[in-house]
Formats: sequence, C-alpha cells, structure tokens
Amino acid sequence: MKKKAQLYARRREMYRLYIQKLNMTEILDKLSVKYSISKQVLWQDWQQRAHWVNDVFDLEPAHVL
Repeated sequence: MKKKAQLYARRREMYRLYIQKLNMTEILDKLSVKYSISKQVLWQDWQQRAHWVNDVFDLEPAHVL
C-alpha cells in the first residue's frame, strides 16, 4: 500500500508542476532526483496519464450524454 501512496504522490506532484507551467525537462529533473527514478520512466508514466489521472485525483470520469 505504501508503494501505491508514493506513486500517487509522485503523479500528483508531477501534474501540479505541469499546471504551474514548469518546463517538462525541469519537472523530470526535479522528480527524478526526489523520487530516485529515471527520467525515462517518469516521461513514460506522464504519457500514460489519461489512464491514471482520475484515480490519482479521485475524480469520476466524464460521461458523454
């Protein structure tokens, strides 16, 4: 459970930094050091954000009427 909490915390932080208009290179550099994970893994995870963003932020998916 601790790993899931850490993963979600990292993803929330990444998304918040992105929304604050930080450059993606800066985001990857910062989080790579902070979470001891490669920039490539972070980038690949970011590219898959559509699959995890609702869970991480506890959102319900939008339904098209």
